[in-house]
Amino acid sequence: MASIKLGQLMSLANRFSGNALSNQQAKAAASNLLKQSPLEIPDAKAPTSHMKANTLSFAPIQFPSDLGNDEQGHFMIFYSISNKHSTLSDRSFMRELGAGVSGGFDFDTGETSYSVSTLKSSRDGDRVQIGKTPKNSITAKKPTHTQVTGAVALYMPPSIKAEYSVNNGPTDTGLGGLAVKTFAETTSASGTEAQTQAFLKGVGGFALQAAKNLGVGIAEAAGLGDVSGAISKVTGFAENPFTEVVFEKVNNRDFSYTFNLQARSQKEVQDINKIITFFKYHMMPEMENDVSGGRYFKVPSEFEIHYAYNDQINNYLNKISRCVLTNTSVSYGDGDFTTFRQFDPDGAAPVNIKMTLAFTETEIMTKERIMEGY
Repeated sequence: MASIKLGQLMSLANRFSGNALSNQQAKAAASNLLKQSPLEIPDAKAPTSHMKANTLSFAPIQFPSDLGNDEQGHFMIFYSISNKHSTLSDRSFMRELGAGVSGGFDFDTGETSYSVSTLKSSRDGDRVQIGKTPKNSITAKKPTHTQVTGAVALYMPPSIKAEYSVNNGPTDTGLGGLAVKTFAETTSASGTEAQTQAFLKGVGGFALQAAKNLGVGIAEAAGLGDVSGAISKVTGFAENPFTEVVFEKVNNRDFSYTFNLQARSQKEVQDINKIITFFKYHMMPEMENDVSGGRYFKVPSEFEIHYAYNDQINNYLNKISRCVLTNTSVSYGDGDFTTFRQFDPDGAAPVNIKMTLAFTETEIMTKERIMEGY
């Protein structure tokens, strides 16, 4: 917690009274303030009050409270996109939590709008449409997650990382590789004679392999052991497995963020608790009891995440497609568990809270998506 100097408090006390307090009264006011924790100082009168104005009003919940001022600027915003089967219950809980947004698809205008202000694509660009279905998804034509039910904005972590990876695995193509090689050599040879020779050469390879497999199969069936290995040892020839490196798949990207949440006011204490609840809630499924008697879950919400500066997308950083939250880790205390001195009806708020969120992107990346900034 940042310390508050006596001189600042004396000056602050003078401002409280419109400079009408005597020096003795000012000292008395400062002395009383020093006996209070920073959480007990009214927000409007705190020395950091100039830092706490929500200049953007871009989300129902944000941390820290001065996220939109010139000293911060950079932030992340997380939108919860609910399963269509859980939208009503999610909206109700988000309103109760204080993180809810209202709105949705407008059939008259053909646009999606919400009560929470959205970001611009650039300084002079259009507003970013939130809740759009990813392109490379089997649910693109009939999406299950379309309605935005909540939003949280957090400061930009010290570092962010985007990792791109694909699987290229070695595989033994065997006779299939020989067949493709024979076909390629035959079709690429110039002239009928050259093509005939290439084809017969390939056929010869197939014939030798067939004969070997026949002999080896009979011998090994008779219990003679590894006949194929013995033949290679004696003849000095080993079978070519035609090993090739083959593209297999694109790996989904993972994103992990760690936030240190240290409150400076009673409001921030409450906001931190709401933010943690927001992520835990949308990470979990809902039990389906009405129809299946608990046999099935309603799958959890998805998330749309943006890196931003002031009121626009930061296009120098990679875009993130639709994600699912795979892990939420909350640590109370940093080596020594401590709480603020004052209590409220809910108990005593911890001084140090660390929250780590792990997301996995639901959409695979392609050249087309990379061209769009992902």
